[in-house]
Amino acid sequence: PTILCLPRSFECSQKNTALVPAAALGIGGILVFWLRSRHKIQTIEMGDGWWGSGERPLKGKEDESIRPFKIETSDKEIEDLHRRLEQARYTPPLEGASFHYGFNSSCLQKVVAYWRNQFDWHKQVEVLNKYPHFQTTIEGIDIHFIHVKPSYVPHGRAVQPLLMVHGWPGSFYEFYKIIPLLTEPARHGLDGGDVVFEVICPSIPGYGFSEAPHQKGFDSIAAARIFHKLMNRLGFKQYYLQGGDWGSRITTNMAQMLPQSVKGLHLNLIFIGRLGLRRTISVMLGAYVPWLVGLTREDVRRLYPFIQKNIYNLLQESGYLHIQATKPDTAG
Repeated sequence: PTILCLPRSFECSQKNTALVPAAALGIGGILVFWLRSRHKIQTIEMGDGWWGSGERPLKGKEDESIRPFKIETSDKEIEDLHRRLEQARYTPPLEGASFHYGFNSSCLQKVVAYWRNQFDWHKQVEVLNKYPHFQTTIEGIDIHFIHVKPSYVPHGRAVQPLLMVHGWPGSFYEFYKIIPLLTEPARHGLDGGDVVFEVICPSIPGYGFSEAPHQKGFDSIAAARIFHKLMNRLGFKQYYLQGGDWGSRITTNMAQMLPQSVKGLHLNLIFIGRLGLRRTISVMLGAYVPWLVGLTREDVRRLYPFIQKNIYNLLQESGYLHIQATKPDTAG
């Protein structure tokens, strides 16, 4: 019996010898896939959209021309504005309320008086027209933007396109002071290295001189797609992005949508993803039993005053955000 078992044992050992490398290879492959998937860029489908009035035309190509645009006003428009400012009526503010219940009407009267009697609207129009303005039609709506190129490019310098996107409540005008530093750094005593930028500052649809969407469902992903189309229409295949506030979300979506087109992304506001149920429960338990969720005393000392303060401020100061997010057609 012993002699008969030897071949079987030998046969089993041969099978085990063959299985070990196969199992190791399989486990190794799974491990490599897991490690690579952790660092995989989460992309967004570009898709397409139509935000113009009525149904999207079935035939014909959209007008892709770039049209010069100039900001204009008239004495008649300014007189009409003055008349409406003069006819404004105010309710007295609550005593001692300051700005805790909203914009203080006593202060508002001073602001309106400045608009009516001191602000030079014609001069402001001249300031706004300092840089070249353009419009182009994308997905059925007119998109406004300024496009500033460097007047002089030193030998050996590379000109890089930079798209800068504003937020709420803001506009393309936010970037007027920094544009010369980006397009002509040497003139302002800056060492730009080997890089000079040409700057494109669009108005988000519905802001400034960009047409507002006529259809429901417009979001930051739609704005990101439109701005990619804008840069492509201007002849750029790769470009840098900068964004703050809603511009931060839009440019982040642009980088997620076409990462191969985005050479660099600069943000001055970071949107943090959802905590998730597990993280939320950990934060809640951490205030009472920090050791249970792995928090130290120093973590508690730093974390919870910050959360309490910011959650309170968020609830106190974000009423406008809830209205805009849920009832954007509400006037006010």
